[in-house]
Parts: sequence; C-alpha cells; structure tokens
Amino acid sequence: MAKGTWLQKEIGVLYEIIWEINSRLSRQEILEVMLERLVSELEYKAATIRLLDQEKQELSLMAAYGLSQEYLTKGPVDVAKSGIDQRVLAGEQIALKSVSELAGFQYTEAAQREGLVSMLATPLRVSERLIGVLHLYTGETHRFSEEEKGFINAVANLGSQAIQHSHLLNAFRSIAHQVNSSLELKEVLTTLLVEMVKELNVKGGSIRLLGQRRETLHLAAACGLSETYLQKGVVKVAQSPIDQLVLEKGEPVTIADLVETASLQYPEEASREGIRSLLVLPLQVRETKVGVLRLYSGQVRRFSEEETAFARAVADIGAVAIENAKLHEALKQRLEELKEEADGWYRFLAFG
Repeated sequence: MAKGTWLQKEIGVLYEIIWEINSRLSRQEILEVMLERLVSELEYKAATIRLLDQEKQELSLMAAYGLSQEYLTKGPVDVAKSGIDQRVLAGEQIALKSVSELAGFQYTEAAQREGLVSMLATPLRVSERLIGVLHLYTGETHRFSEEEKGFINAVANLGSQAIQHSHLLNAFRSIAHQVNSSLELKEVLTTLLVEMVKELNVKGGSIRLLGQRRETLHLAAACGLSETYLQKGVVKVAQSPIDQLVLEKGEPVTIADLVETASLQYPEEASREGIRSLLVLPLQVRETKVGVLRLYSGQVRRFSEEETAFARAVADIGAVAIENAKLHEALKQRLEELKEEADGWYRFLAFG
C-alpha cells in the first residue's frame, strides 16, 4: 500500500474510532468498534484485546474480531507462560514475523490452525499503568512499518483512556444506584464492598466504623476475606498506623507491598491471608470521620490515581449512606416509641 494511501486510511480510521468512543459509554462497545475498524479498514486478518487480571495474573479476553470461536476458547493467557506478553506488559511493543516460530508464544499450534502468521502486540496503558494488550494479526507474512507501529500505538493509548473512563463511570453509577436503593445499613455496606471489589479487581475489602470512644474500629461489612482473618482481634486505632494516618489526614493511603512496611496491627495474619497490597480510605460525613474502608490485593500493586479517585468517590457515597441508614434507624426507633406512648394513652383513656 502506498504511503499516501496508508496515511489517508489512518486518518479516516482514527476519526471513526474517536467518533465511536465519544458516542458510547459501554466498555464492550468501545472495544468491539476499535477492533472492527482496525481490521476491516486497514486489511488485517484479526485482532484481540485482553485486559490484565492483576489478581490472577492472566490476560482476560474482552473483545475480538476476525477469529473463530474455537480459537477464542482455547484457554486463558497465563502471563507467566507467555514471554511475549510479559515484555508487552513491561511497556514494549513487539512485532513478530511468524507467531508459529517463537517459543514465547503460548498457543503456537492453535495459531497455526487459525491461519495466523505475523503479529503486532501493543501495550494498553493508562498513565504509567499497563492494563492489557492489543494483538493484531495478519494472515500472511507481514513486516509492520514504523508508521504502522506508531499508529497502532496511538489507537491503543486512545482506547485505553476511553476504556478506563467508561468503565469507572458506569461502575460508579451502578454502585450509587444500588447503595441508594436501601436504607438497611448492613445491606448498604455489603453491596458497596462487593461492587468495589469486583470493579477494581481486588482480593477483598472491609468497612470498619469507629466506636463510641473513637478508639477502636468495629467490623461493619466484609467481602472476599476468610472468617479467620476477620476474627483476628480488636482493631485499635492507636496500634494500627495506617488507620491512624487515614483518620488523622482524611486522605487515602496506599501500601504497594506489605512485606516492606510495618503499618498494620496484625501483619502476620495479613500475610497468612495472602494480602500484599492495601488501599485505605476514610469514611467521612462532612468534617466527621466515621470509619475506614480497606481494599486488599493479593498482588504487589500500585493503585493508580484513577482507581484511587474512583474508590474515594464510592467511599464518600458509602459515608453518606451510613449516615442516612443511621437516621433511618433512629427514625424507626422514635416511631416505635411514639406508637408505644400512643398505645399507653389509649389504654389509659379506655380504662381510666
């Protein structure tokens, strides 16, 4: 293809992808449109987008175009077994003349049966964080030019931002709706935790509320954690440096690797539970701290600014929901008291 013709096609495809991204909120729709435009307009054979499951260290298939169902269901991509994807997830863009001749390709035989020959693997990144891999395939031997590599990299970066923003926006809306659908405190907190753990793909989470004297943190809800860990003992603010810091500053605190710090009251129990990283957020109503929300990861993990901002926004919703639930409980109790008083007056007037 002539260079001028290629450039015209690039511009056209990029314009179409940008328009589609701006007109959609669904992450799935964005991914599918991206791949369809790349493959059909630029005459490749197929493409896939896999996002990194940080807890399992697998690349989960999120969208594909031009591939058979048999190939798509061949099995998960284990990062530890895919040398190519390890390099891509380290930030390297890799062009392969033949996927069937490379030891670092996990499913060589499946690729041969599918008729895949050359491949361009491009990292998907948000800021400095790698979130997945874009694989682009040809059906014949192909040398990817520097222009092609640069263009695909630009599309991947554009798509990554759109994926992250649409995903977190939709997740936030869903959590807000579910939390506001109930005034029962236990139900509200459990719903909030389950959704956060799922959307941020972490091992588990917990919500602890301050006691009356503000010296201890009492478990109010948990998700993804063993009963043994949850019953490890009383959490005292003075003996838990990370909780103390969060409650004093009113800001989120992250620990990328618990092995390298002494910020927990129960470090041995955390190690046995398989916890490596931690994000702790304050639960605050106006100027009053009411507790902390913890998110636990089983991997060494550095939570991104986007993830932290999302978690903080959800924690703020949770704090307001806690306040509303408490007011609801107080109102129910007062109504019961008034009913008892009214019953008493009725009996007094009837028999007095």
